Amino acid sequence: MSLWRIRTVVEDRPGQLAGIVAAMARHGGNVVGLSIHADAAGVVDEFIVDVPGDHRALLREVAGRSVTDSVTAVPAQPREVGDDTTRALLLTARLRAQPNRLPEALRELLLADEARWTNLTRPAATFPEEPETTLLVPVGPLRAVRLRRADRPFTWTESARADALVRSVLPATGPAPTDGAVVTHRGAELFVWQTTGADADAIQRLHRRCSAETARRRYFAAMPELSPRMLGVFCDPERGLTLAARPMRGREPVALAHLMYTLDPGVGEIALLVEDSWQGEGVGTALARVLTAIAADWGLAEVRADMEAGNRAMNRLMHRLGATVRPPRDGVVQARLPVAGTVPSRRPGRLMTLLGQAGAPGTGAGSRPVDPARAR
Repeated sequence: MSLWRIRTVVEDRPGQLAGIVAAMARHGGNVVGLSIHADAAGVVDEFIVDVPGDHRALLREVAGRSVTDSVTAVPAQPREVGDDTTRALLLTARLRAQPNRLPEALRELLLADEARWTNLTRPAATFPEEPETTLLVPVGPLRAVRLRRADRPFTWTESARADALVRSVLPATGPAPTDGAVVTHRGAELFVWQTTGADADAIQRLHRRCSAETARRRYFAAMPELSPRMLGVFCDPERGLTLAARPMRGREPVALAHLMYTLDPGVGEIALLVEDSWQGEGVGTALARVLTAIAADWGLAEVRADMEAGNRAMNRLMHRLGATVRPPRDGVVQARLPVAGTVPSRRPGRLMTLLGQAGAPGTGAGSRPVDPARAR
């Protein structure tokens, strides 16, 4: 018997995971560990499998069931069999006593080959391997840990895990706020707040002011006003988060932004509605950046947005944020955006969040450090 760590991209629909497990069982494979990841390719399942004899026939059948027709397999060690959550909690406890050993802890968490400190203020030497085999994890405003793993690319989920481990040992500053001021790149000043039941009438009035086309792009159907059930969903924190935005000198909301839970591990869904007279002012992009920062603060690996194929404004917005946009399927386009690292590393005693002054420099999206204060 030999132990293998096997990764494959599984089509995100019922029964696909069961089919792969059954294929492994037919070849005598015993699944002793399973982890589900979000990544640019889709849902990535990672198995630790005890395989009798030659494992290549098993890999061929699993590859035939993969979205990409391929699998990644590397030898595993018995010490790698265990619960990822337990390992992360033990590493956090260890780091509280020895925070200077953060690179070592990240290397152990992600089973990386190498981890070392690097400086964010100047270009650093890169590893010779492909970019997907390196991961940069921000630690404070000036430093980061660069990880390398030659045999398997890092996934968005692993980036989120590393970011969460780092933030677990940084000075406590509380969660990212959901109320505050945002300035768009066009200079529009907005006040953003989390909606409650008291905002139901104002939300309804916003929908009545929106054109039929604006409502259709948001809901994929005519929606002149919201039903009481939908209003309840928008104001229910158990379903997710709804933010409203109004001009600093106004009283009525001009936009809504939703961050909703999904059944996919580590994945949130975002949606935006901007009143017609405020479109083109950067409101949607600013609110999307707020949502991605909050999603990262929740520990999500990615956010997704479904939109009509002809919704060019939303398509441009998601491209601007660095999302991966899939080809249309049945007239619907899905954009997927990794969010780990979009919460700025916070200095002791200072809350460095998106809801503050605009104009601070940022460096991009994905696993690199981002300052979401610049709402574009």
